[in-house]
Amino acid sequence: MFSTEEFIAASRYYVCVRLESFENQEHHDMVRTFLRGAFANTAFCLLAPDGQTRLSGSGRGPSQALTPGRRGPGSTGAADGQVVTEMSSIAKQFKPRGDLKDQTVQDFHTFRQALNVASADQRLLIFVVVSEAGRSQAEAALKPVMADEAIIGRFHVDFADKEADKHWADEIKKSNSQPGYVIIRADQFGQSGSVMKQLPLSASSEQIKEALLMSNELFAASEERKDYGDHVSLGRREGIYFENEMPYGEDRNGDGVIDSGGATRSKGKGRP
Repeated sequence: MFSTEEFIAASRYYVCVRLESFENQEHHDMVRTFLRGAFANTAFCLLAPDGQTRLSGSGRGPSQALTPGRRGPGSTGAADGQVVTEMSSIAKQFKPRGDLKDQTVQDFHTFRQALNVASADQRLLIFVVVSEAGRSQAEAALKPVMADEAIIGRFHVDFADKEADKHWADEIKKSNSQPGYVIIRADQFGQSGSVMKQLPLSASSEQIKEALLMSNELFAASEERKDYGDHVSLGRREGIYFENEMPYGEDRNGDGVIDSGGATRSKGKGRP
């Protein structure tokens, strides 16, 4: 459903926030509030602009959160068309303020997380290596680019953290650790990657846009879409392991303890 034109059009009237619940305690706790104390790897809810008031129900996905409420037992939730209709109806209650080109630019907790998500979503990652003092200037250059119709929704963005990301270049081919906008292609499992192009911090918005479109064209021509089952099987055979900050697993009964079974498939606290 997320890839349909109708859902994408409806989502344009929302600020889409992705909670990284395995990387951050605050986000983990937010997921529990949406699932009535339980914890699972997906949750969905529509909130008012204050970020607190709920405008919908909550559940594992939009079809459950936006179910009208008169559906029979065992229902899987609202149909795709109902979801889009409900989202559009809720959005009409609010009038947008400000300019889309002045939106907040995406950022991750860490580079390692950004690279892993970029691989999973099969998007290129724009990694901005900049000092804290120069960040506002870099953001100003990126804002109109990331809101551009040819760019929006096609890339991930992450800003370097001086401490957490100081070794970011160790697993990235063709990197030089110099300040700038680094366009990175993640490997199949998001644990390494290679630089496709790097621009200086002095690059204009138009130069950044041009570099992104050219890089994405090359990327799209050679990147094979992943089949979930095959991808997971290959990762297990090759012993691929991603260490998360939060314990791996789900707490579906909401007792505060990770359910047995899911967490025993791997060693340590990370998610395989």
